[in-house]
Amino acid sequence: MGLTVIDLDIRNLPLEDFMRAMGYEPVNRNANLLTYESPYSAKGNIVVDTAINRCYDKEKPDKTYGGIYDLAHEITGNVNRSELNLFIASEMKKVREVKMYDVTANGKEADGKSVMASSVRNANLPKPELPKKKRGMRL
Repeated sequence: MGLTVIDLDIRNLPLEDFMRAMGYEPVNRNANLLTYESPYSAKGNIVVDTAINRCYDKEKPDKTYGGIYDLAHEITGNVNRSELNLFIASEMKKVREVKMYDVTANGKEADGKSVMASSVRNANLPKPELPKKKRGMRL
């Protein structure tokens, strides 16, 4: 079984960018609340709160906030995280560069059955230094 790594931090991806990648523009702006036509329903709207990077459906009375995986699930109807990662990455390729790597093990090529989304740290960048521990209180 192989592994495909997507160089994209999907969990922290702004929903505004994801909606733009799918071809949706806000129909209304109110401070940090953006209203879009629903990408998964012929009627209705969704509201994206850019301050917390969450969205909710205006048609649902409870206004439960969801993230990018919840939105992708509503659009595709799929609950498999690997397939949701591929869907989100394929949409984001329309507006930004997204790299995918097939990881090999024991000389065998990845067959693409598992997909992991993570930002790949550049090996040439120095490691961030941890802050020095402050002096504790002595009694």
